[in-house]
Amino acid sequence: MFVTTAAESDIARALGLWPELAGRRIRPLMVTAFGDIYVESAEGEVLVADPVELKCSHAAEFVTHLEQLFADRSWAQERLMTELLMLAQERGVRREQHQVFAITPHPSFTGALRVENLVAMDLYVWHRICSQLREPP
Repeated sequence: MFVTTAAESDIARALGLWPELAGRRIRPLMVTAFGDIYVESAEGEVLVADPVELKCSHAAEFVTHLEQLFADRSWAQERLMTELLMLAQERGVRREQHQVFAITPHPSFTGALRVENLVAMDLYVWHRICSQLREPP
């Protein structure tokens, strides 16, 4: 429920939309239900391409540190937006396992994350829409 199994090619295409990752050797680690893509850099740092926040940022010093962070229930619930996902499931809002939940209109316009605004979407399409909303780095 909290992660997606998007195709490697879709993940690669979505990551290609983030200028902060251009030219870096990275390895995808995980894609969340809302399209956050966690990657490990060649240096071992973990970054996250976050389409809801419209930013690519440092997530952890290394993979085991990320695992420790996800072991913290409150940290994980916030990052995975578990309450919103549970409410969506309760209300019958679904997505295919290879899809993510997009939020329409994007929260940058409304400031809100509401279950009524969740739409199942392919990962690359969601990242493409969000890339058009971002300011150049």
